Amino acid sequence: MGRRWTDEDIRDLKQLAQQHPIPKIAEIMNRTVGGIVFKAHKLKVSLRSRNQDKCENFVRRSKSRGF
Repeated sequence: MGRRWTDEDIRDLKQLAQQHPIPKIAEIMNRTVGGIVFKAHKLKVSLRSRNQDKCENFVRRSKSRGF
């Protein structure tokens, strides 16, 4: 069994979930990807996938090029 989630950990997860993909959150919080996903699901916190990040970057680049 891993570390227990503190109130501060939960606050951090909610904040990081808005800005970073799951693997980056896991790295920052020193937790497993599975642990992050499980806790976010229990808290009903939306997470960004890697594909979401790639899609957003593509859209930004396309717009800056005038597409």
